[in-house]
Amino acid sequence: MFDKNIIIKGHHATYMKKLVSKFDSSLSQGIFDRNLDVYLIAPIVGKLFNRKSVVDNDVKDDTSIHTEQINSVMDQLEFNYRIIMMLEDKEKVDIETRTNKAFRYDRDIENRKSGDAIFEQYVLGGIEVLYEKIMLETNDTDEYLRKMYQFISEFYNRYFSEIDNEDIYKLCKLAGS
Repeated sequence: MFDKNIIIKGHHATYMKKLVSKFDSSLSQGIFDRNLDVYLIAPIVGKLFNRKSVVDNDVKDDTSIHTEQINSVMDQLEFNYRIIMMLEDKEKVDIETRTNKAFRYDRDIENRKSGDAIFEQYVLGGIEVLYEKIMLETNDTDEYLRKMYQFISEFYNRYFSEIDNEDIYKLCKLAGS
């Protein structure tokens, strides 16, 4: 799946460009350094926020991530893909089918098509969430920083606030036994 340039089109490309560009001259960079950084986090954000989207061909914009960059983070991309395939429709689809999608179809393009489409939908949905939560209706640097902080806080509270060090210790102890 990750063996060629990745091209993001339409409003998703516009959003991605805004997520990597400087908001204003007082900041040294955007939220993300590169398109690749957005692409790495977007499917996870899309899945966690249960947001899928489809390619938008109405807006004539595109941006890309080159194969050389993709190769440098191949393990992370494959890990994200496998996690999403294992979690997708877990209430409806048996574990064997999800495991096949996640691990056994890497070189089987035909069997992998549906998984690739799901992954791409989460990437695009994640780009939308990141843009909406951080960039949308942001007019100045203070607002931009406040929205970034709010998003990080929301994310933390949503997924990590109920986990404390004791819970982590118990899980590690259980895993070690």
